[in-house]
Amino acid sequence: MDPIHPGEQAPPALDAADWQRIDEQRLSPLFVSVHATDPELRSKLLVNPRAALLLEQLAWFRERQLQIHAQVVVCPGVNDGAALERTLLDLAGFAGGDWPAVLSAAVVPVGLTRYRPDGDGLVPVDRACAQRVIAQVEPLQTRFQQELGSRFAWLSDEWYLMAGYPLPPRADYEDLPQEGNGVGSIRSFLEAMDDATAQLPSALPQPRRVSWVVGLLVAEALQPAVDRLNAVDGLEVLLQGLPSPYWGQDQVVTGLLTGSDLLEGLSGRDLGDELLLPAVMLRQGAPVFLDDQTLDAVAAQLPVPLRLVQGADDIVAACLGGPV
Repeated sequence: MDPIHPGEQAPPALDAADWQRIDEQRLSPLFVSVHATDPELRSKLLVNPRAALLLEQLAWFRERQLQIHAQVVVCPGVNDGAALERTLLDLAGFAGGDWPAVLSAAVVPVGLTRYRPDGDGLVPVDRACAQRVIAQVEPLQTRFQQELGSRFAWLSDEWYLMAGYPLPPRADYEDLPQEGNGVGSIRSFLEAMDDATAQLPSALPQPRRVSWVVGLLVAEALQPAVDRLNAVDGLEVLLQGLPSPYWGQDQVVTGLLTGSDLLEGLSGRDLGDELLLPAVMLRQGAPVFLDDQTLDAVAAQLPVPLRLVQGADDIVAACLGGPV
C-alpha cells in the first residue's frame, strides 16, 4: 500500500533534455505513475498541468519503441469506478503489437498517512471498496488475456487481503512484472513459506519460544505457516501482527513498519526468547528503519534479543533455532 497519495509530493515535470536522454539512452522500461488517463483528472491527481499530456507521451514511447510499466494508485471516489476502467482500457490500447509501449499496469490502493494535507477530500480504502475494485478489475483481466495474451493489469496483493479474499494462485501473476509494486510479492512469500515448512522436524531438542513481527495486514495470511511450525514439539512461534501508528494506518504490510511502531506495538507483550525481525523493515543497504531509528537503538529497548531474518528459509531456520 502506497504510504503517500497522488498529489502529496508530485514529481517535477520532465523537460526537453529529460525526454532526449530517455530517447538517446534507451531508458526502457520505465515505471510510470499514471493514476488516471483522463487529462483533467490526472492533472488534478498529480497537481501538474503537464500531466494531462500522458496519452501523447505514451504515443511518443510507442513511436520510439520504448516501454513502460504503469502504476495506478486508486483513491476511492476520485479515480475508481468508470475512471479506473477508462484508465486500464486506455493503457491496454498501448499494450498490443510486437513492441508494446505499455507492458503492464499495477492497481494499488491509496495509503492515507497522518502526514497528508488537511482537507484533501480523500478517504481510505475499506473492505467494501476492495471488493468492488476486485469485481471490476478481474473481468478486465479476462478480457485482456483474450485480446493481449496476458492479464496485463494486476491488483496488488493488499486488495485481496483487505477484501478478505484468498490471494490468486501464483500462476495468475505470470512473470511478476509488477512485483515491486506489491503485485504477487505476498503470494510469492506465502508459497516460499509453504515450501520451507513442508518438511519440519517432529520435535526440537530443547524448547524454544520466538516472536515473529509482521504487518497486521498479512498476519492472517501467514497464520497457516505459523500453525505448521507450532506443530513441532517444543516450538512456539508467536506471530506479532502490528499496525503502524507512525503512518496512521492499521492495515499495513511488513515493509512499512517503523522502529517506533515496533516499540509501541510490542510493549508489554510476551515475546518469548527471541524476536525475529524481517529485514524488509529496514532501508535498503542500511540498518535504519523508515522513521530513521537505527536497528541498534531499537534493539537496545527490547526485552529480548533481536535476530534479523531475510526470507522464508531464513525465518524457518531461525524459528527452529539455527545459528545466528
